[in-house]
Amino acid sequence: MELGLKERVAVVCGASQGMGRAIATGLAAEGARVLLCARSGERLAQAQADIEVQVPGANLAHLAVDLTQASAAAEVVEAARTHWGRLDVLVTNTGGPPPGQPLDLDDEKYLLAYQQNFMNVVRLCRQAVPLMREHQYGRVINLLALSVRQIEDNLVLSSISRSGVVAYARYLAEQVAAEGITVNNVLPGSIHTERLEQVSHMQAEHFGRDPAREIGLRAQRVPMKRLGEPREMADLVAFLASERAGFLTGLSIPVDGGQLRSVL
Repeated sequence: MELGLKERVAVVCGASQGMGRAIATGLAAEGARVLLCARSGERLAQAQADIEVQVPGANLAHLAVDLTQASAAAEVVEAARTHWGRLDVLVTNTGGPPPGQPLDLDDEKYLLAYQQNFMNVVRLCRQAVPLMREHQYGRVINLLALSVRQIEDNLVLSSISRSGVVAYARYLAEQVAAEGITVNNVLPGSIHTERLEQVSHMQAEHFGRDPAREIGLRAQRVPMKRLGEPREMADLVAFLASERAGFLTGLSIPVDGGQLRSVL
């Protein structure tokens, strides 16, 4: 299927590892020009080099930036404009906040979670949408978590900060729909990444379980009896970024092997 992504310009946040890196690889394989963003310049440079091996001829650049800083969003969008003169696809993606229970966390931890997982999306969209409007084409895709639909024990900060993005995205989707810009969220379930390994270890310690068995137990809770692969998330994101997905907006789509038990 021709997705119409050749020569499109994409920004992928959190692109140095895990799902972000897989998404950057997938978009590059479809012919998009991709700006990889994350905090570690060293890891980004390695990710870019690896993707260039996997996707010969890939047109890539990278930018080391801390998206919890208020000035970072403008820096990201300006880098895309400087390299390629436009921006068509924005993939927001940041690591999750630390675990915790609702009554055990102080104000600072709640506020930091909103900076990390909510305000960075608001700022990136504020900067990116005007550039998308110049060409009447845009795709905003937010990587969130299944916990916005089905809470997970001991991950209150992730659930509440990312739930705010769902509401924001729905408002934004309606505002920009007539301008060729779509806004969607993807909700990864148990996708096998470094982050999942870390969370599983922390959860096992909190609940007094064996950390060595936790990943296996998590896979057993998925109806497909396996963990998802980052490339499976990347495939959905590439479709949502494409011309073929032009009539889909305001959605929150689980990628979870059937783990979400909600009827709707």
